[in-house]
Amino acid sequence: MSTLIAGRILHQQPSHASKDCPRVSRWLAVLLSRLHALLMRRYFKIEVTGEHNIPSSGPFILAPLHRSRWDAFMLYCAVTRRFLYFMVSHDEVVGLQGWFMRRMGVFPVNTQRPSPTVIRSSKELISRGDSLVVFPEGNLFYYGPGEVHPLKPGVAWMALNFQKALVDMNLVIIPVRLVYGDRRLRWGSRAKIVVGEPISVSDYSALPRKEGVAALTTTLQNILGEVVNETSSAESLRQCD
Repeated sequence: MSTLIAGRILHQQPSHASKDCPRVSRWLAVLLSRLHALLMRRYFKIEVTGEHNIPSSGPFILAPLHRSRWDAFMLYCAVTRRFLYFMVSHDEVVGLQGWFMRRMGVFPVNTQRPSPTVIRSSKELISRGDSLVVFPEGNLFYYGPGEVHPLKPGVAWMALNFQKALVDMNLVIIPVRLVYGDRRLRWGSRAKIVVGEPISVSDYSALPRKEGVAALTTTLQNILGEVVNETSSAESLRQCD
């Protein structure tokens, strides 16, 4: 499976990549797909539900909660047959770690003001049938189960813009809850990955743009958590120390 994924990645590399685009490395892609299979389920006690909601083909936006720097590897425990491109906060893509992350399909993005290049590159990925991961809370929050930070409108805004531009495409957003037994993951920590039912973006595209973004954001937020927690990322980190 990992060889097939890597071959597909190589075939689909953009011909005019910019500094904002991920430059996916074949050997890192193979390593990543093997790593989640060999390591994650041995290191953590992982339970996955709803994995049948992941399409086997066609574009989608995966919208997970962000609770740990392990989240990307956790997602690959649920998404076993698709390569994922990730849009993450630019302050997480720095140094040597950032170099590796870029070559594993990561877009660094300023969550306050995403660059036009990142939006164009994301649209290109979706138009060719790829899958994009966007953390809709905008940052990493060490919250407890059932809690969600107020979502930024970026995911809904992008999805509606992509759907409008690519009228023949049926784009969906797939919500994912990541529920961890420990706020700081360690050996043997329990992790539950709950893949929700796809949200059809076209159901919101007939609304005026501002209303559509707000309604889609509200729908996604209600699925991701029952309790809205407005604690800052830094404060949530201090609370779990």
